Amino acid sequence: MLALTLAAVPGYAQMDSDKPDPRRMDAAKIVTDPNPMSDPKGENDIDRVSDSYQPKGIELGDFLLLPQIEIEESYNSNIYAQKQGAKGDFITTVRPEMKLRSQTKQHAFNTLAYLDYKHFWTYSNDDVLDGEIFADGRYDINSTTNLNASVDFISRHEERGTSDDIEGDEPTPTRSYAATLGGKTQQGKYIFEASSGVTYRDFDDVATSAGTMINNDDRDRTELLGSLRGAYEMFPGYAAVAKLTGNSRWYDSQRDDSGLARDSYGFRAEAGLGVDLTQLIRGDFLVGYLHQDYSDPSFADPSGLSFKAAFNWTPSRMTLVVPALERSVEETTLTSASAIVRSSATLLVRHELARNILLAGFAGVYYDEYEGTPYTSLTAETNFRVTYAFTPEVYLSGQVGYKKKDSDVPDSSYDQAVVGLRLGFRY
Repeated sequence: MLALTLAAVPGYAQMDSDKPDPRRMDAAKIVTDPNPMSDPKGENDIDRVSDSYQPKGIELGDFLLLPQIEIEESYNSNIYAQKQGAKGDFITTVRPEMKLRSQTKQHAFNTLAYLDYKHFWTYSNDDVLDGEIFADGRYDINSTTNLNASVDFISRHEERGTSDDIEGDEPTPTRSYAATLGGKTQQGKYIFEASSGVTYRDFDDVATSAGTMINNDDRDRTELLGSLRGAYEMFPGYAAVAKLTGNSRWYDSQRDDSGLARDSYGFRAEAGLGVDLTQLIRGDFLVGYLHQDYSDPSFADPSGLSFKAAFNWTPSRMTLVVPALERSVEETTLTSASAIVRSSATLLVRHELARNILLAGFAGVYYDEYEGTPYTSLTAETNFRVTYAFTPEVYLSGQVGYKKKDSDVPDSSYDQAVVGLRLGFRY
């Protein structure tokens, strides 16, 4: 079942997120970011330093080609995310990347391609090569209406310590293929947005340390998502917001290795308030109801309170603070659990210390309930990053992070510290 949604775009008063907000002119670039939580740990903070420290790129007609390569050296205190017998290792990461951006005033087209190779100095079984090819575009029908679409292919390896990590001898290879189509329009004080998307997820089998194979074919699935969004500006700075979202998840295998049917469909209906008060704060606060229905009658169907709130607060022209809350239903293949009901609270802070120096801090707490089981997990993480641009072509960034997970799920608790230093070159 392809479900539909009805909601307002965050920061509704800035109707076109592709145009800078004139009230924030001459402020730090970070305070104009329409979606700062898309990169909470600051992996791409080099793109957020002042325009005077952005590379010129290579002109290709109406397009700009931006090549880049990063080399990172890091240390992870617990690479296997284990409670007992933690093993630490140094990791060398090499990441070449290529971006292509259109430079026309009307319409837009962008592509991104990268490879990400990680080499573990001691435990080389965890060496991985990941990559992504992404393209998106926007077609402007007029100044208030546009269509957008994207395609995405990602090849990566499952992170150790996740709820679905099956503790193979090597990280689990996984691929996803995704496509989206949507549009938005503004009619006076009304804003509407519609979107739909499909994602196929594929998981490879992996060997155990005993030499047996773990079957992951029963995790392969197709996920459908659709949305309709809308808001009405009651008076300047405030809008009434309504939101309805839905999904459908189909597994390739009718039943998994435990004999369970994991197909499901669900929705969340929410309403609330959108705010945009001069350049001080903007965002949404939504509360409603969520439900996910599973095919297997033995599964518990999660339902109940849903909420989603995120505010972009700019206490100064050089600082961005983003508190966020959310309760959602996440997919899992943990035996006997139908889903993970996750309640999260996060805080992101970015500060431009100088035009070429950006500080970023992130903290998050996640409480997971494994529906249909007595298991719960509480995860807390923090991350701090400094990004320094020597010139538009050369930059350095360093990070310090810590994560701790306390879980009733057997062999799932761990704590992990990470430090790293990254050197980047771009043109």
